[in-house]
Amino acid sequence: MQIIHLFFFLSMFVLACGQSSAPSGGDSMMQAEMAPSPSMEKMAADESGTLPRKKIRNGQLRLRVDDTRAAAEDIRQIILGSGGEIQDEQENSYDRTQEVYMTVRVPSNLLDSIMNILCDHAEKVENRSVSESDITEVYADTDARLIQKRALEKRYLEILQQARNVEDMLAIERELNQVRSDIESMDGQMRLYDKQVAMSTLVVSLVTVQSGVNNFFSELGDAFGRGWTLLQQLFLFLASGWAVILFVGATFWLFRRWRRNRRPS
Repeated sequence: MQIIHLFFFLSMFVLACGQSSAPSGGDSMMQAEMAPSPSMEKMAADESGTLPRKKIRNGQLRLRVDDTRAAAEDIRQIILGSGGEIQDEQENSYDRTQEVYMTVRVPSNLLDSIMNILCDHAEKVENRSVSESDITEVYADTDARLIQKRALEKRYLEILQQARNVEDMLAIERELNQVRSDIESMDGQMRLYDKQVAMSTLVVSLVTVQSGVNNFFSELGDAFGRGWTLLQQLFLFLASGWAVILFVGATFWLFRRWRRNRRPS
């Protein structure tokens, strides 16, 4: 029973530590027994004593270009050449407008320069915006809670080695599984934060509007195409209904001959 008492005392002690404020630069009992995690090293104070800011920056561009497909190909080369990636691409056409939507990921430190390059090569910049979200506090808080959870996991493993009966082992293993699940969730959240901070999302809309003359000839060509399609469909209809046409023609010919024969001579 001493193992059970020690187990619950430890749980209450770590829970009380977890509810306290975020740890400062001083050492706590848990931090003294395990090395700092890689994420905490990234959050170490600089010479001025302040934490490096963790910011998520994303951008949007709507550009008027001469040729959307050619411009999209240029953007692919720029993005891939800068170490980014293409996430999504769509193309739409309506009336006289042709649009290409691209969602790309670029290194956050290159976001502004890449947006400047794309704007310089556009015929007109219709919209440009950048959003910024500071996650420094939530990042540090999540990392501190992750350290506490890992310390708790270590304690449970030590207690588990001292367990002498099945009841104690099962109770400790249940808590250990829950702690490990929390660690996996927090670790995944930290990786997501790191990815969002390192890589920015940029949504680019490329727009081309045809002139009135170009649109007239385009519509004229479409009209000829539709007329040719209708003519083909007419021939196909006549070909598929030859039996009906033959029957109707023969019936009409017999009816006229019958009426001619009934006339008085």
